[in-house]
Amino acid sequence: MPKKQTPHDGSYRRLFSHARMVRDLIERYVAPPWMDRLDFETLEMVPAHYVSEELEQRESDVVWRLRYGPEGDWFYVYILIEFQSEVLRFMAIRVLTYVMLLYEDLIRKKRWTSSRKLPPVVPIVLYNGESRWAAPLQVADLVESIPGQERHVPRFECLVIDEGHLPQEQLEPLDNPVAGVFQLERSTGVAEIRRIIDSLLEILGDPELRELRRDMATWLRRAVLPARLPGIEIPELQDLQEAKIMLAERAARWPKQWMAEGYQKGVEEGRNAALLEGRRLALTELISEKFGTVESRYQEKIAGASEAELKKWLTRILSTTTISDLFQD
Repeated sequence: MPKKQTPHDGSYRRLFSHARMVRDLIERYVAPPWMDRLDFETLEMVPAHYVSEELEQRESDVVWRLRYGPEGDWFYVYILIEFQSEVLRFMAIRVLTYVMLLYEDLIRKKRWTSSRKLPPVVPIVLYNGESRWAAPLQVADLVESIPGQERHVPRFECLVIDEGHLPQEQLEPLDNPVAGVFQLERSTGVAEIRRIIDSLLEILGDPELRELRRDMATWLRRAVLPARLPGIEIPELQDLQEAKIMLAERAARWPKQWMAEGYQKGVEEGRNAALLEGRRLALTELISEKFGTVESRYQEKIAGASEAELKKWLTRILSTTTISDLFQD
């Protein structure tokens, strides 16, 4: 899985500053049993400017609220965006702290429910680190247990969506823009990115979603494409349609450019690692263009191939008619 870029890139936060993204995130990846009581038409983003003296403001987080239940009380969704390279063991404690800060802010503003209680808050951690999430989700699991003292331990659990390790069935069908974003983060080549963009353009075809398409194109340019197209200058993109056209126009020229740049870098640095990487990228893109999505077993063969094997496959792909023939020994 490609290394994540720009850990605190505001373009990712912008994606979840759109009601459509938040609604689809809740419907597919949270899906509480009482979801039919949520009035998604009332979704609105609220400021998250409450901080303590000890904590700095988290610019990456977003807070939304919507009405629920027969009384039409507010329900809050706190989305924390984490780009940590390592799983944070005490994340549940951190999330609890942020939720408590939110509650303190609601108390100051007297924003409680019709029964004069605090509104419910669901904290969602969007995690896209390379390691699978393995830290405890419940605060109780992080506190030493003493017989008879359990009732003094906070009962709190955060919801972590480990984007990079979601099962494939949660990413398909691609009829949800959040699933599209998660698939783009896991994409390995330009052909796959173009396929996902085609689906997103169908999903987000409503003119009222123009701003979301623009923000998605900006995020794609800043956070996704640099890792897939190393050394390639990517122009500003105003819409996903522009991204689709740009990728189609340039795809044919990139493999040769990768190979040339990889060779030059290898010569300058006195090693062939860059050359091999350029050839791997070139071969992957040529396979994608000719045969479609590159299966994981073939990706593994390419990733572990020697220079001689890569040369052989790059030559053979010009005449081979099936992907199995290409890799036949």
